[in-house]
Amino acid sequence: MAPAMSLDDFPALRWIHDQLYGTTRAAFLRTPVRDPQCRAHFDLDLMVFGPVEGFLPERVHAPDGTPVDLAWYPQGLLSAPEVLARSGLAAHRMKSSTLVWDRMGDAAAQRGRFDLCMAQPEVQAERIGVFLDMARLTVREIGVTWDFPSLALFWLQMSHAACVAALADAAGLACPNVYTRPFAHLAEVERLEGLTLQPAMRRTLRLDADVGACVDALRRMHAAVWAGFAEPAWPAGMRQATRAEYAYSLSPSELAWRIGVAQGMARNGQAHAAVYYLRFWGYTVARLPMVWQCAADGRDIAFLRPEQAMRPALQRICPHILHDFDTLLGGPLRVDEIVQGLHDLNALRRILSDLVRVRGIPIAQTPEWQPFQAPDRNEPTQRRTPWPRCPSSALPAVPPSTPSSTPPPAAAAASR
Repeated sequence: MAPAMSLDDFPALRWIHDQLYGTTRAAFLRTPVRDPQCRAHFDLDLMVFGPVEGFLPERVHAPDGTPVDLAWYPQGLLSAPEVLARSGLAAHRMKSSTLVWDRMGDAAAQRGRFDLCMAQPEVQAERIGVFLDMARLTVREIGVTWDFPSLALFWLQMSHAACVAALADAAGLACPNVYTRPFAHLAEVERLEGLTLQPAMRRTLRLDADVGACVDALRRMHAAVWAGFAEPAWPAGMRQATRAEYAYSLSPSELAWRIGVAQGMARNGQAHAAVYYLRFWGYTVARLPMVWQCAADGRDIAFLRPEQAMRPALQRICPHILHDFDTLLGGPLRVDEIVQGLHDLNALRRILSDLVRVRGIPIAQTPEWQPFQAPDRNEPTQRRTPWPRCPSSALPAVPPSTPSSTPPPAAAAASR
């Protein structure tokens, strides 16, 4: 468990406590508060157990301007430490956090039970399985994006991050923000395990792009979306998590803060990490017009996981962001470059498989990691775009995971 922290260590922490204490069961603050890659830009990242039915993200700002990230979880989850310890990213958030308030008086005891559960081999295996299933599903998305290779590269980015999460877990590390900032966690894995992984990952994901050009593209995208896709006409059945993600991702102040973080990373010699970070936020901005249109059509959808192929959807709804989106994601690219990226991912997967085996973690067998392929090239479903076959040797079976019971991209949202 992280070291204890006083509410008075940060004025914003005292402020949010006063706002939420009466309606929440407990809250935990992620530590360290300041990211070593960008110490000048920090937020308070709280895991809050309260009156919600499922995970909900929320962003507020304290009177002194400090951003406060609230990851809401059902209050009953705190009383189910084994369930929490099996839950992938939420478990890593708890592992890296310290208790800051406890209205019911039992949160410290529940946290102790959670720590015991985290160490159980079968619990760790299921938790790692959540990350491996995320990798499988993001590889599958590549098969829907052969017409947009730079977006396929983004899905490779997400699958690499899921592998980093699994590596970190197998090595006994916490990685609560791995889907947006994987490189600090990867450096720790390298140090502990005597591995050299970052150069290959940076090369595969083409993270040598110019940070300034990425920032400019992201700003233009956001300006176009802000002008045309304000708060949607939400249908009654739209899930609350999607509404919350929409408000979070559309916010101009959030965009400015994200850009500030990326620029801070670049100044600290982490330009590749900044490009990675900006690409994730660019994807969330690109999702806004699609979610807006689904709301107008009365459809209930998840925010991050696309419900249809993105390029044709954006071509219809918001075509003027496509060029900047492609630039931000590393385009233009060729399909064969993505196929090579799949081979590179397989090499990382073999390293992960070796570490899991050496540690004796009992991971269950899982389906292949393969891009989606429509059974019929003439299938009319937009979501099922055909893909050029990879050689069957590209992604051989290794022993990963039990599938997650929660749609994995929601876990990525929790890592912001």
